[in-house]
Amino acid sequence: MRSIKLPFVFFLFCSSSVIAAQLPGILNDIQNQAMEITKEDYVAGKITAINDPEYLGDFTNHTAEHVLMVADKTLEITKAFNKAIDEGTFQKKDSLAKNDEDANRINFGTGIDEKTLVVASIFHDSGMKAGGFILNKEGSLVLDDSGKPKKAVDGYDIRKNHALNSAINVLSKRNEIIRLGADVDVACLLCFAHSKSTSGIRDLSNKKDWIIAFDKLDKVVEAYNAEYDKKIYFNRENFEKNEDLLSALTTSALAIRLGDVSRDSGKHAKSQSHGEIVVYRSTVNSFADNAPDEAQNARVYNYRTGYVKNLFSRQIHVGEQNNVLNHTKVDASGKVFHEMTIDDGNYAPHATFQNVEEHCGELESAPDADIYIRIVFNNDVTSHYKNVYNQMRQAYYDAKGDKAIKIVFEWEM
Repeated sequence: MRSIKLPFVFFLFCSSSVIAAQLPGILNDIQNQAMEITKEDYVAGKITAINDPEYLGDFTNHTAEHVLMVADKTLEITKAFNKAIDEGTFQKKDSLAKNDEDANRINFGTGIDEKTLVVASIFHDSGMKAGGFILNKEGSLVLDDSGKPKKAVDGYDIRKNHALNSAINVLSKRNEIIRLGADVDVACLLCFAHSKSTSGIRDLSNKKDWIIAFDKLDKVVEAYNAEYDKKIYFNRENFEKNEDLLSALTTSALAIRLGDVSRDSGKHAKSQSHGEIVVYRSTVNSFADNAPDEAQNARVYNYRTGYVKNLFSRQIHVGEQNNVLNHTKVDASGKVFHEMTIDDGNYAPHATFQNVEEHCGELESAPDADIYIRIVFNNDVTSHYKNVYNQMRQAYYDAKGDKAIKIVFEWEM
């Protein structure tokens, strides 16, 4: 870390911030100020990845470029969600009746302001750096030999707990965020909830899942306050006593999850270590029967770390770079749809569909929402690859059953 000079670190941040989406009016000012508050965190995240080339170095970007895109996407998604909620077309009608009889279920609602959504989006990956807290699978703090909370230093622990530490980062910046006009506790929860596994919120409409998340945060807040002079706090009572706020939070959490996965990628996408990732498409076996075989001999090069050795990482980059545009809209019938644009429908279909399933996974965490996915292509898809996509969709439906998200291909519209 000492070998990295300050001018280079400054360049790392500045070069990523120039692509910020121009948000309307004061939201753009909020975004810029939030980026300034988190600047050191995202620089630290890049340096952490540079110093961990074997694991974090080849990860897809979780730094400034990404969070700026998430802010833009989350606002767009929220507008679509709110429109459908107002029209009564967002939530599955059968779930409304069931939820009325189950005190543990949460209906979707509106009410989280745009300032808070922007702040949460900008902060949501600020914990992707060394030094944060670690939770085990049971949700308890991992302790070192002396009984003190162990800190995340290796790549796996950093990535696994980054949503938690982003949430703690929000609480530690309470005064700065209040000055931005955002709700600190809502922003904290949105950061934490963007990870299903770490937060424990696998079903956004399940009140028990949210309680699990509140309990986890309380433990880490207590540990933080035992270690640092500047105390933090989390107002869980605001959500436990206000059903309307919890309903609005549920909708916003889905928006940020979908915004997080909605990467407009394409060739030369950045990695977490800030190196451009180049997939040599001629080395990808687009005729293979599965994603690992498509990427088995693929040459995927990171301009900072060299050739990507990990097969799963190569699959991710092959598929993700084929997804060049994502938007969430409301159709003529009032239903929300998430549209994914695929650059080449005749290239790496299994790795590409693996990326589609990542988007499905976020929507699956909201089983009461009535949302479907549209897949469009930038080229003419041959009959062979249409069949491949149809078969993959059916395999997904068979595997997920009632939890499956409806997928509509361009040739069916």
